[in-house]
Amino acid sequence: MERRISLILRLFFALLVVLLSNYYSWIITKISLIISYFQLKLLFSPVVLSDNLIILGNRSIEYVTSCAAVGAYMFLAILILLTGGIALKKGLEIFFVGSFLILLANLIRIDILAYLLINENINLFIGLHLFTWKVLSGIYVAIVWICLVKKYKIKEIPIISDFNYLKKLLF
Repeated sequence: MERRISLILRLFFALLVVLLSNYYSWIITKISLIISYFQLKLLFSPVVLSDNLIILGNRSIEYVTSCAAVGAYMFLAILILLTGGIALKKGLEIFFVGSFLILLANLIRIDILAYLLINENINLFIGLHLFTWKVLSGIYVAIVWICLVKKYKIKEIPIISDFNYLKKLLF
């Protein structure tokens, strides 16, 4: 496919990822909630699922969009879409592998936080929750992206390669 058409389509789909986030956020959150619930049920007892609450003994976790790391999935999708030279099939494979790695890390994070919560380590729970949410998540997605770039031998740089192409085209 011609580079110009590819660029227009990729920018269009990147815009859709942002604009339609409310629609797929709900799906990602529910899937992540259910997987987390079953995993916690294996590790801790008793565990109850009630709407978007996971109840662990006398404590509960309200499972919201941030808990499901929807932003991390969006970040990964946008990185893929803003990188030229990635065929559709390869892009989808990269997205699914990256999404699996994000889900896996998120499930481990939730297990650790649940353990802290039921063992009454509230201060450590709050500190670790904020640290993983605000700091570690972005770093983790960047590391996942770097590993995927190496594994799939991606040569282009998100945004910059397209900017250089447009600059060369215009000048």
